[in-house]
This record gives sequence, structure tokens and C-alpha cells, in this order.
Amino acid sequence: MSKEENREKEEGEKEHKVDIKNLVSVIPPASALKNKEKAPPKEKRVKIKKKADIDEGTIIISNKLKNSMKIGNEVEISVKGKKLRLKVISQDGIGEIETWANPADMLKLGLEDNSTVTLRAL
Repeated sequence: MSKEENREKEEGEKEHKVDIKNLVSVIPPASALKNKEKAPPKEKRVKIKKKADIDEGTIIISNKLKNSMKIGNEVEISVKGKKLRLKVISQDGIGEIETWANPADMLKLGLEDNSTVTLRAL
């Protein structure tokens, strides 16, 4: 091979090489991928207790739990594949993982006093 052919071959290879910095610039930094505003949890495990003076179809939860999960007017309680939709009343003075419900509602789910259930925001 002559010197001219070698130069032409080297120049051809240079044209095919891609600048890695240009390729990497397309990838966003890790901080951009991380969600800056943490979404509220959609569900939480809580203890449910019987309270006879609560209306059927209603549940009482703490204000702190309602605000942290951004719960509206209704929640869903589920345990062992059974689900029940209840209206929410929030109060101060209740533990964050403690909820109160009507004994008839708990009976529908087959729950005893102080059972652990999954509370979902709707």
C-alpha cells in the first residue's frame, strides 16, 4: 500500500468514528430522573378498631394520615381480597396508623378488633 492509500484509509476511519461526548449528552443526569416532588403513598397498612357509635359505611382516620395520603371523601379498605368502600371522617387525637369503623362493616370483611388492613386513597 502506498502512503496515499494509507492516508485515505485513515481519513475514512476518522469520518466513521462518532464523538462519544455527543452521544452521552443525550442521556439526562440522574437528578433529572429523580422525581423532585414525592408523590403521596396510595395505600398504607393500618390497624382498624371497632367503635359502635360510628355510622355504617363510615371510617374515622387521623388528620395527619388524611393529609399525608391526600385522602378525599372516600377510602377503600381491603384485606384478603375483600374490598369495602367507606366515607371518611378525620379527627385529631387518633394515632396515625389507627382507624375506627362500625362493627357491621368489619364483619362484612371478616375482621376482628385491632386487625391490620390496607387503606387506599381514592
